[in-house]
Amino acid sequence: MIRTHRSHGVHDPLFARCLVLAGQTTLDNAFAIVAVDVCALGQATCAAARHAVAALTGLPAGHIIIAATHSHSGPATFGFFNPREEQYNRWLIARIAEVVAIATHDLAPVAVAYGSGREETISHYRRLLADDGQVVMNWEPYDPDYLRGPLGVADPEVGVLKLTWANKPDAVVAVLFSHSGHPNVMSGDNYLLSSEYPGRAARLVEEQLGGTAVFINGAEGSVDIEHLRDRDWEGVERRAQALAQAVAGAAVRSAPPGSALIGQTVTYSVPARKITEQEWAWAQDVLRRTGGAVQAMPDGVGDDYLALLYRELRGVENQDVTIEQTCLALGDWALISFPGELYTEIGMTIKAHSPFRHTCTVGLANGYVGYVPTSKAIQEGGYAEDTRRLDAVADDIVLQQSLSLLHSVRAKSTRGES
Repeated sequence: MIRTHRSHGVHDPLFARCLVLAGQTTLDNAFAIVAVDVCALGQATCAAARHAVAALTGLPAGHIIIAATHSHSGPATFGFFNPREEQYNRWLIARIAEVVAIATHDLAPVAVAYGSGREETISHYRRLLADDGQVVMNWEPYDPDYLRGPLGVADPEVGVLKLTWANKPDAVVAVLFSHSGHPNVMSGDNYLLSSEYPGRAARLVEEQLGGTAVFINGAEGSVDIEHLRDRDWEGVERRAQALAQAVAGAAVRSAPPGSALIGQTVTYSVPARKITEQEWAWAQDVLRRTGGAVQAMPDGVGDDYLALLYRELRGVENQDVTIEQTCLALGDWALISFPGELYTEIGMTIKAHSPFRHTCTVGLANGYVGYVPTSKAIQEGGYAEDTRRLDAVADDIVLQQSLSLLHSVRAKSTRGES
C-alpha cells in the first residue's frame, strides 16, 4: 500500500506483547517471543532490539524472536513503499527491550496446554486463475464470470498455547495464538494507525480468558482477506471477533509432566533473485518514462514501483541472502520462525511433515527477506512472484531446512536435553 502522506491519527493503540518461556528460574535457557503491531521489521532493527534486550536482561540475543504481526496500518518501520521511519524505529527498539525486561521479572511457575482450532472466514487464497490464463489477485478488478477459482487453499488452523498459574489452573497467565492472515482490512486509503484485526482479537481474548494474549502471524504469503468485502472498521471488528472466538473454542490438552523447553537456531544462505535481461530492459523503459516516481495505490503495486525494485535487485543479485530460523518445543508443541512471508502451502507442508503434533510457523520474525512463493507459483506468475527477492529455489531450501531443524529439536527432546 503506497500512501500519499503521513497518518493523521490513531484508531487503536499499537502494542509490543511479550511471552518469556523458561525451563528454570534462570534466563540461560529462556526464550522470548515478542509480537509487534507493525507490518515488518528489518534485520538491522531486530538485531539492535535483540542486543538491547540482552544488555538489559541478560537473556541471550539468539533466544529472542521479534515478529511483526503484519498490520498494514502501522508505521513505516521497514519502508516498503514509503521512507522508513528511522526515529520511530529507534524509539521502538527501546520499547521492545522494556517489555521483555518486564516479562523476565515476572517469571513464575505455570501449567502449559496446547492445541488448535479452526477459523475459515478471515483468510482466503488470493491468487485466482482467469479464463485467459492470467493470475489475478483477489483485490484486482476483474469480471468474476471469467475467473475459474483460486489456485490454492488457505490454512484455517488457529494454534494455541495456553499458560495458567501452576497453583491456580483456572487463572490464565498468557495465551499465544497463531493464524495465517493478511491484516489489511483497511486499505491504503486509511490514514489512522491501527493494530488491525489481530490486535483487536488479542484484546478480545484477554477480555474473555484473562492474562496477556500474544498473536503471531503464520505463513500468510498467499492468503488475504476475502476480496474487497467489509474493508472498514466494522470489517476489522467482525474478523477480530471470529479469530478470538476460534481461540476461545480451541481444544487444548496439557503438556506431559516433565516436558522440557528445547530451543535451537540455524542460519543458512539462499541465492538472491537474478533479474533477467528481459526484465531489466523492461524496467529501464519504465524508469525512463516515470523518472523513478511512484504513484500511490490503495492495494498492490504498479509498474513504476516494480521497475525500481528490479533496479535494486539487479545491484545485489550476486549476494546470497542469510536466513535465520529458531525452533522452540515443549512436549508435542513446536514453534518455528521465518524472517519473511512464506507461501501458505509451504507453511502447511512444514506442519504436515513436522515430528510434532502441533507446529506453529511464525512469519516476519527477526527480519524480512520478502515473499517466498512456491516454484510452481513462480511459473504461474502473480504479484508476489513479481516482487519476490529470493531465487526460485528458495522454497525447497527453506522447506528442507525447516524440517531438518524441527527433527533436530525433536531428537533433543527425545534425549531429554534442554
